Amino acid sequence: MSNGTSAAVTEAARLNEIGFPEFTAKLITDTFDALVSANIRQTEAYIELVTQVSKTIAQFINDTKDDISGEMILQFLAKVLPAAEEESGTKVKEGGTLTEQEATTITSAVAVAGDEANNPTISQGDIDKSKYQSILDAVARRISADKYTMLKEMVKMGILRLVVENGVIETRLTFTTYGSTFYQKQTSKYHRDAFSFRAKAKTGSLVSLWAKASASTSYNSVNISTSKETNRDISGSRVQIYGRVEINFKTDYQPLTA
Repeated sequence: MSNGTSAAVTEAARLNEIGFPEFTAKLITDTFDALVSANIRQTEAYIELVTQVSKTIAQFINDTKDDISGEMILQFLAKVLPAAEEESGTKVKEGGTLTEQEATTITSAVAVAGDEANNPTISQGDIDKSKYQSILDAVARRISADKYTMLKEMVKMGILRLVVENGVIETRLTFTTYGSTFYQKQTSKYHRDAFSFRAKAKTGSLVSLWAKASASTSYNSVNISTSKETNRDISGSRVQIYGRVEINFKTDYQPLTA
């Protein structure tokens, strides 16, 4: 018969196969790599920001105006010269017409301070394809200039960054083995004794009654034995590996000099 407790002990002897030290080491190194990577990304963002604001406004506009989406341009025009018809959004559209006041309004809206040499003058009258494209380009330049101004203000304030203040790395291993052995035997016995009498007589005179009669007896003995036997053996193991990382962050402003 197998021994469940012995099997449980055998399972416990395999604890070194779980690789818990490797698990803990990977948790620590991965956390460290994540923190270093986050710091590098923040530093790269700082460098990129300083690089961008170190450009002249004309250089910045030329480098970024093509990245301005059509949706942003439409929103700008819809705000400056909204149309009465909801479906068009703005009066500035190919095939449309600008009044003198509307031309002055759009010219003033797209003007970029610091890059006056490249500021266009939008004339009144019909908007053909060439004129429409020049308006779109002027709007893209103005939106790029607004981004440049915003970056400049960010540099004055400093950049918000995340700094690790302290942290906790915790690993835990729960290893449980269990085993049991169960044995049961049930026995039942049954015994029966029986005595039977068999007699047989023939018809005759009274004198010969005893002589004519014959009889016999028999004795029976029955023994029954039943047995029920159950063997059950249980063993096993249960392993739980737990990892937790707690990192406390604080934020501050990193002063930058453009």
